[in-house]
Amino acid sequence: MSALVTVGVNTLAFYVISRLVPGFKIKNEKTALIMALAFSVLMFIGTLLVAPALIIITILLSIISIIPIIGPLLAGSGILVTTFVVSFSLTAIMLIAIDKLMEDFEMSSVSVALVSSFLLAVLNVIIRGFLGV
Repeated sequence: MSALVTVGVNTLAFYVISRLVPGFKIKNEKTALIMALAFSVLMFIGTLLVAPALIIITILLSIISIIPIIGPLLAGSGILVTTFVVSFSLTAIMLIAIDKLMEDFEMSSVSVALVSSFLLAVLNVIIRGFLGV
């Protein structure tokens, strides 16, 4: 059930992003659904590949946090910032990959991918909050 909600939320988010961001062009609603399915599958695979590296980075941040001056700075925000940067980057990379794979979807530049990646994260939070999921 969670996977269906994710695909639905991403479909809506892609459609909204196509209306908000110039250079992010989706042919129609069906394309947004296909994009959401492809994005979900690619993100699942990407997460499986990136998770071990994220665990290693988290362990290194935990070890570095023992240092008296750096420790308080990394205590809560270090892991959160690392997770955000990895997720944001992975999303942008997946959007670029989908752009190359699909004919009905087009992004004009990498900066459009970065803006869209940020908007996708924001819209996911807003839509999921509205749905209570």
